[in-house]
Amino acid sequence: MRQDDILLGEKKRMSMPFTESEQRALSALDQAGLLNTLRELQRIPSVTGREAEAQRWLSEQMRAVGLDVDLWTIDVEELRGRADFPGMEVNRAGHEALGLVGNWQGSEGTGKRLIFNGHIDVVPEGDHANWQHDPWGGELDGPSLYGRGACDMKGGLIAALYAIRALKDCGVPLRGSLQLQSVIGEEDGGLGTFATLLRGHTGDAAIICEPTRLNLIPAQAGALTFTLRIFGKSAHASTRLEGVSAIEKYLDVHRQLIQLERERNREVSHPLLGRLELPYPLSIGRVQAGNWSSSVPEELTCEGRIGVAVGESPQEVRELFEKTLRDLAEADPWLQAHPPEVGWTGGQFESGEIPPGHPLVQLCGDCMRDLTGAAPAIEGAPYGSDLRLLVNMGNIPALLFGPGDVRVAHMPDEYVSSTEVILAAQAYILAALRYLA
Repeated sequence: MRQDDILLGEKKRMSMPFTESEQRALSALDQAGLLNTLRELQRIPSVTGREAEAQRWLSEQMRAVGLDVDLWTIDVEELRGRADFPGMEVNRAGHEALGLVGNWQGSEGTGKRLIFNGHIDVVPEGDHANWQHDPWGGELDGPSLYGRGACDMKGGLIAALYAIRALKDCGVPLRGSLQLQSVIGEEDGGLGTFATLLRGHTGDAAIICEPTRLNLIPAQAGALTFTLRIFGKSAHASTRLEGVSAIEKYLDVHRQLIQLERERNREVSHPLLGRLELPYPLSIGRVQAGNWSSSVPEELTCEGRIGVAVGESPQEVRELFEKTLRDLAEADPWLQAHPPEVGWTGGQFESGEIPPGHPLVQLCGDCMRDLTGAAPAIEGAPYGSDLRLLVNMGNIPALLFGPGDVRVAHMPDEYVSSTEVILAAQAYILAALRYLA
């Protein structure tokens, strides 16, 4: 498919009434360059914990655009010692953790600063046999760009870079500055944004370029990662009644956790999260038990996550989760004598929100309406993100707003629409122009 075909509808959008400055900036967007750069980044694996190559590459792209670049080594161990550390699942030993921020100052002097924030880390690609497209190939098939992280969220990150480039190249005078934060470790807790804020990179508002189908998400649930150890008693499989299966005890625990999930999602009153079928999921993602096929398993370990309601503290959730297990153990003689052990490891995401009527939400909604003729939906997210760090820690109003559908993230043949990536860049251009007006 030709580039002209991918961008069908462009002339119709550009015919809508924009100011002369907005027309100039939108026309300066290098759409072909945006897609080519995204495909180049897509070919650099940047699985969480192994992002240094991609960060260095992107720092050079920022310099080529003319941004003032800060590329620094994050002292992970120092940050881990802080009480407010957001958690981490991967082992970064022997791998450099790099922070990256690019700044551009408008020609009209100091004023407000608008942040574009995006994570460059991606989840592992899994078994390549499950993919029809090379997860690191940057393949463009029709309007769809395939690969791990194309949707979550390299598409939004490069759209923001090229939006800043268009604003810089078009020569429209702006008061204030734009900042692009490329962060690591978002998938397992938020290390990158946490370190970026501590380094002093802040602003007056932030657009997080997560995949939202270009709808607006000003509220996100939290999520806490946990580990459970459940104990049994080993015996030969031929005399299994002499033992106690940790797997069978886990099934009792699992049923109780399902009930806890039901109770926590009954009559959710939040105006955005309450619309979702399951606002605050509780999920077990990994289970391992036993050490021999003909032995009764004496121990089971599982890992999972529990959602944190908007406005609820993580500590409240931890206490409720642990009380649920204690109550179960009190009714079971074996579990009472051998209680499950709970560990709170990995990502610890608070919830976060700004009001649906916040001026930043209104601004981005107006930009999308002017580009497409339709107002975007305002939604809540049932997952954790760096929004809560920018809002709760940085006191920076922020919302999620970017290309791609989160339903295809973290799966084989993850993809993003190239047309949507370009539309995102146009929306970021308008948002920046109007915010810094």
